[in-house]
Amino acid sequence: MLYFDGISLNKYKDELLSELKNVTINKITQPTELTTILHFGKKQFLISCSPTLSICYLSTNREINLLNEERVFQLNLKKYLVGARLIQIEQVEFDRILLFHFSKLNELGEIKNYKLFFEMMGKHSNLILTDENDKIIDSIKRFSLDIDRNNRVFFIGSQYEIPNFEKKLSPTSLTESIFNKTDNLLEVVEGIGKATANFIKTFEQFKKILATPINPKIYLNEYNEIIFATILNIEPKNFSSVIEFSTTTEMINYYLENKNLSSTFKVLQDKLLSATKKEIKRVEKIILNIDKEIEDKQDFHRYKELGDILASSLYQLKKGMERVELYDFYNDKNCIIELDVKLYPQANLEKLYKKHSKYKKSIEFNKKRLIEMKDNLTYLKTIETFIINSDSNEGLKGIEEELLSQNILKKKERLQQKKQKKQISIKISEQNIDGIVIKYGRNNMENDHLIRNSHREDIWFHCKDIPSSHIIVNHSIDLDERIIYNIARFCAQQSKLPIGSKVIIDYTKVKNLNKPKGAKPGFVTYNIHSSITVTV
Repeated sequence: MLYFDGISLNKYKDELLSELKNVTINKITQPTELTTILHFGKKQFLISCSPTLSICYLSTNREINLLNEERVFQLNLKKYLVGARLIQIEQVEFDRILLFHFSKLNELGEIKNYKLFFEMMGKHSNLILTDENDKIIDSIKRFSLDIDRNNRVFFIGSQYEIPNFEKKLSPTSLTESIFNKTDNLLEVVEGIGKATANFIKTFEQFKKILATPINPKIYLNEYNEIIFATILNIEPKNFSSVIEFSTTTEMINYYLENKNLSSTFKVLQDKLLSATKKEIKRVEKIILNIDKEIEDKQDFHRYKELGDILASSLYQLKKGMERVELYDFYNDKNCIIELDVKLYPQANLEKLYKKHSKYKKSIEFNKKRLIEMKDNLTYLKTIETFIINSDSNEGLKGIEEELLSQNILKKKERLQQKKQKKQISIKISEQNIDGIVIKYGRNNMENDHLIRNSHREDIWFHCKDIPSSHIIVNHSIDLDERIIYNIARFCAQQSKLPIGSKVIIDYTKVKNLNKPKGAKPGFVTYNIHSSITVTV
């Protein structure tokens, strides 16, 4: 959790101002629909209005442009802010709203002032550009009256209004007397977050938090996983270690990089997951329909039996009969056979045999199609696993190319416009396990490449019947039971199974693998193998 309440923001704005004051904007980009980057020379100031992570910070990572064309909001920002200097950063009282003041000399030699309001409010986050009189020029989100929770208007030329918050006491006005009478600081004090309120036990603690300079820290659990990041002198109840940073910028970048929460990474991952899940849902629906059709036609042989019964008594029938009761010599009892009154007896007989033949062929076709669809579902779930486990934009771009090649993602949905199609380089990942370097794929195309370029005697590892990476160990390495277990456990960790799950890992020589003609990327079959059960 990256924790920023109103008190945190009050301290953080001063750090931002010291970095950016009087620096001129030379470039503005918008890598995603809800992300804007103001380039102050070589410094990238990123503002994200994402519902899951609304934040602004100096980014040290190069964000990939995922939009096919410039948005109107970006064009307006360029028009009014490129060449403008940042002269001040304010916080609206102690709320999660920052106000950036800009000054620009226009082509007529006149100084024009502009304001940029950043409302950090989760799903209600917004970025609004106004003139010096707070007249709205544009906003990254344009709410209608029934969407904005404060019933504010965001039309161009309308007056910007601060959201209507419940009036609370400023933290700087809180006295010890009021503190001691207050049961819930969240309801009384402005700008205080839940974690801060839970941590504070005394008025002295409260004053210390307000007075102490920023102290960026990230707290880790026993598995070295990030559980809490803050610039305040507060800490979570349970943690094993802590990392300290000299600036908030360092802390935020470290947090986002380790959590894979960079703006473009998250958007690209969500887009690929959405396309894959949509295809999974479609294939699952097809499988249900095929199962139902097979079930409805599984008694196809009965139509042949009825035809045989009808053929044995065909001389008794006449045109115009709706049904006939005959002896069923297959089941040793009488049965009723429905007839078409418009057809002659011979035509009714042929109709039964044709129905038997049609249903039989349909079931044979559907059984083959069912196998194909189930294989396709397994393949799609493999892609889903790779998307979830991916840890870089590079890895996601490889998966995007795979989805494009399989027509799961249409070319018009390509998330980054390219004037010339670039050849995606396939990079095989490596991992050191007990001093042994193993190779593994991060997507199905890499898995295929890995197998094609491996020695026949190399050892291949993969989760049994579960989507995961393919792992290759060089044939020159002697593998004892301990090493095999550790490699198999790493293989299991590349699946999306929860920690503590038991899974069977198959391993065999590469020469025992077979890639069927026309099979999906990453799909292989094998008969000769050994297995080991490990815990994720």
